[in-house]
Amino acid sequence: MKDLDQYSPDELKALLADEGWDTPLAPVQRQQLKPWQQGVFWALRIYVVIMCIIVLWAFTSGVHA
Repeated sequence: MKDLDQYSPDELKALLADEGWDTPLAPVQRQQLKPWQQGVFWALRIYVVIMCIIVLWAFTSGVHA
């Protein structure tokens, strides 16, 4: 298998065309979440913050032990 720099520019262009990588991607737009989904994401954020606080507390109390 050749490294990327061992291919000629024409070979790379042919590969990109064969794989469809030379066409632009479809536009992506934000999806409106349902209220219950927004609630789940807020709960996840709160959970992550609480877990970070617990880890920091455990680390600081372990350093002093």
